[in-house]
Amino acid sequence: MSAGTTPPIIINRILVVDDDRGAAGALKGVLSQWKHSVDVAKDAGQAYSAFRMHIPDLVIVDLILPNNVSGFEVCEWMKRENENVPIVILTAIDMDDARELASRVGADGYLTKPFDSELLRATIQEAAEKMWRKTHGGGEKSNERVKFICGECGKKLRVSSAHRGRTMNCPQCGQPVIVPKFD
Repeated sequence: MSAGTTPPIIINRILVVDDDRGAAGALKGVLSQWKHSVDVAKDAGQAYSAFRMHIPDLVIVDLILPNNVSGFEVCEWMKRENENVPIVILTAIDMDDARELASRVGADGYLTKPFDSELLRATIQEAAEKMWRKTHGGGEKSNERVKFICGECGKKLRVSSAHRGRTMNCPQCGQPVIVPKFD
């Protein structure tokens, strides 16, 4: 390793959320070859249980899941539980709207199936490094501003990014509003 380069972020345990046994098995095989420990959940219920029992270092989730719970909802829930776990979406849906929504619910990476294994490896590493920078001082600058609108009166609000996820009262109508965690 040359001077000035940082070693890759270590990712031991990965949680894969995919109801397609073949796809999940193939993904587990690739990840296992890279020396990751892999848990597989076939639906949101198993994903929630696995996530709570042992927080993974990274989650890979499909968007199309059974039982009327989407991967978007799984991602959003996991980010509320622990925003420091990187989440990569791996799905057959290749649409700009899906990518945008994935970003809004907190996904740290987005890939489409079928996937190139080296691109998957790079996306996993990029998501992990992005999270590391965020949690170790290289993330958002405290002087950045979050812009959003009060759902009650429509007033445009702007606050410091340090307030993300917190509740505040709208200065115009006095109603409580939650500062968005993600743009």
